[in-house]
Amino acid sequence: MKQNAITAEAKTQRRADFLASARRLFIQRQALPAVADIAQDTGLAKGTVYRYFQSKEQIFLALLAEDFTGLFSALEPLITQLPQPLSEAAEPFAQRYLNLLQQSPTLLPLLALLNAVLEQNLPQQQLLAFKQQLANALDTLGARLAACFSELSPASASQLLLHSYALTLGLYQCTHLPTAVQTLVQQAGMMQLQRDFATELTAALKASWRGFS
Repeated sequence: MKQNAITAEAKTQRRADFLASARRLFIQRQALPAVADIAQDTGLAKGTVYRYFQSKEQIFLALLAEDFTGLFSALEPLITQLPQPLSEAAEPFAQRYLNLLQQSPTLLPLLALLNAVLEQNLPQQQLLAFKQQLANALDTLGARLAACFSELSPASASQLLLHSYALTLGLYQCTHLPTAVQTLVQQAGMMQLQRDFATELTAALKASWRGFS
């Protein structure tokens, strides 16, 4: 059994270890592992995990927050490199944004669980802090986008990014059905429900961005 983390540095590392374990198990299982499984994977007692996180939902909200931070950090330089005007930026943005999404194995699966699972089992204060992080990131990135494109105000740029986020989440959920549902749809020959996420998101983002120009 590992020793207790005493220093601030050791505690920070222990928290990071728990998150790394949770991310690894989530990727393997494509489902939220129990706190006991995370503890076992890190060689620590379940009670130790609860010293850092109040619930498994809080753990995975922390993972999602990390993923969002990485995504928005990568989007800032991407936006400054887009061609003018906004209509010409639609296609390169869609392609580069999709590439960023595909680099994260946990962002979209966790997003798909956010409303139905994570948000239903979190204290309001923690949920509000996460929502505030997302709102601030949209405003910051929106201001950067508006500074690059005269067609947009900071408010409309933030709205465009929100629409892009909504399209991303909605299309991911529509194109990643549970196995049993996917089999049912295929057997019924419902081709209109058998769509490729990358293709549909690229088309939707291009239409949305060109509509704002």
